[in-house]
Amino acid sequence: SGNRFLLAVAGITLLMNWVITNGDNLLFRTVQDALRNDLAARGISDAQTREAFVREGTTAFYGGFFFWVNLCALVLQAFVASRLLKYGGFGVILLLLPVIALLSQSMMALVPLLLVVRVMKTAETATSYSVNNTAQQVLWLPTPTEMKYKAKPAIDTFFVRLGDGFAALTVLVGMRFFALATPSLFGFNALLVVLWLLLGVFV
Repeated sequence: SGNRFLLAVAGITLLMNWVITNGDNLLFRTVQDALRNDLAARGISDAQTREAFVREGTTAFYGGFFFWVNLCALVLQAFVASRLLKYGGFGVILLLLPVIALLSQSMMALVPLLLVVRVMKTAETATSYSVNNTAQQVLWLPTPTEMKYKAKPAIDTFFVRLGDGFAALTVLVGMRFFALATPSLFGFNALLVVLWLLLGVFV
């Protein structure tokens, strides 16, 4: 049973990082597409002006995005995470992020507008930074000491990096080889979240 538990946790870690990194890449793509559309609407053709516009627009977007992410994460960590664990139990805090991710990725696949993507990714990222971070620590509390000190570091390094690697592969294959549109990639992410949710239920 220990091996099944470790395999499930490793799978959750891989899928979680794959989905989150995919989402971050797609958020950046959506921001760039929105800025290019804005450039076209403004009729700006000078290359230097276009580059400055995109750079400043990207900086402004991410400044606002991470402000709200960190504010929401602070509120969730201070007032929600402990109460969810106390009254809902471990299962609730473990499954909260994949449930939110499934809703957000599905919504972004159906309505890939920047405002929708921004709101959904804010909710997803803030939950990842707060409630899910708590779940990842609580997950190992009932395990034997040997498992904590041997299996946990291996999973937290190798499978995290593996998830990031799969996300890079998704960009390479999905965008460059198959030229998939952003909604299709959000849909693929939603399928990954279903697997993540099933492993979470198993754990």
